[in-house]
Amino acid sequence: MAKRYGLLRRIFQSRLFWIFILVLLLTAAWQAWTVVAHRVITHELFGQVNEDKAVTLIFVGDTGSGSTEQKTVAGLMEELCVTFRPAGVVLLGDNFYYTGVESTRDPLWESRFETVYSGDCLKKIPFYAILGNHDYRGVADAQIEYTRVRAGRWTMPARFYSLKFGNIVEIGAADTTIADRCWLPALCSIDWLIDKLSNSSARWKVLVGHHPILSGGKYRSLKGLAYFALPSLYCRSGAHAYISGHDHGLQHLQTFDSWADCSIEQFVSAGGGASLYEITNLPGRTRFASSAHGVLLGRFSATEQQYDFFKVGHNGSAYHWAQRQE
Repeated sequence: MAKRYGLLRRIFQSRLFWIFILVLLLTAAWQAWTVVAHRVITHELFGQVNEDKAVTLIFVGDTGSGSTEQKTVAGLMEELCVTFRPAGVVLLGDNFYYTGVESTRDPLWESRFETVYSGDCLKKIPFYAILGNHDYRGVADAQIEYTRVRAGRWTMPARFYSLKFGNIVEIGAADTTIADRCWLPALCSIDWLIDKLSNSSARWKVLVGHHPILSGGKYRSLKGLAYFALPSLYCRSGAHAYISGHDHGLQHLQTFDSWADCSIEQFVSAGGGASLYEITNLPGRTRFASSAHGVLLGRFSATEQQYDFFKVGHNGSAYHWAQRQE
């Protein structure tokens, strides 16, 4: 018995034993965090392709004002839905002004989402949403939880997620309020999305987030961590376009700056119903700018991506841009 206790004492006093215990604990913590990160922060999603060889999506941000303008934009969206039969609507954040929602039973769900987008066509297609800065003034998790309440219509499975439509287009949805990066896809959401998009088999890769990388509106450029994370996310993921909200109006900008390693194709579709900002042209960067309510329509095929801005009160497309790659 004394020999056994002596052996145990030597083991517990051994530095190698405690190093082994420390490695074991760190490994367990790593695995636990990986599970949490992928369940809570990131998610992989597959959308239904509306045509065999093409995908159409409506992109619109800053919608949740409850204003007459939001309802007018919703009417425009219904018209586009009937005409183009999109596979879904991508909501680019600030879904509920000014302080988000408090729960899945908040009355704003009914007054600023359900009844506003209740047209015969719109109510049959999914709305894929991301979070904006105003959404964080409420309970952001309630918007993720509402996915389970209204499965198939409102869809926000996580703060970061990928949305793939066959091999035609993959949407990388980023929560730009949380710009975490650690160069480890298993731990940090920015790195997970970079890895997901860079390895995608889709012909077109489109990144969406609430904050613009560059803008001619009220918010001219990124601040804080997003300044370093978003351009890198775009460039390293191999994205073909970045679509955002936040700066109330409609813009198309092309830029190459010192803080980005590639040329960035950016659309700002923030005319969903909130009060508009003054938009100015940025020399050498702005291709289109309009302080107007409206939406962006994206159409994707095996050889081409096309974007059209549709404005309230304007017949037909107000601006068209296309990129073709065989």
